[in-house]
Amino acid sequence: MTMRDQATTMLSNPIENQIVNTISWTLNVSPQRLLPYTHFTDDLHLDDIDLMLLIASLENQLGVYLTGEQVAGIQTIGDVTRYFSVN
Repeated sequence: MTMRDQATTMLSNPIENQIVNTISWTLNVSPQRLLPYTHFTDDLHLDDIDLMLLIASLENQLGVYLTGEQVAGIQTIGDVTRYFSVN
């Protein structure tokens, strides 16, 4: 599966679509830039605090709360969608 196929598949799930739209709105970034492999630090230039605030916002919006271990493992958009889709 190519990266573009993954991006298309990612948006087929309503929760994943909501996550991408929330991140897009919060960071003022086009949703087209938010692919599964988009890295929060390297590509979106978030520091640890900004990432924690974004995760907290997603948790409150979706009513899903991640463990500290899960949060520590988040580096990409794909990580976020995986953790929130599983819970």
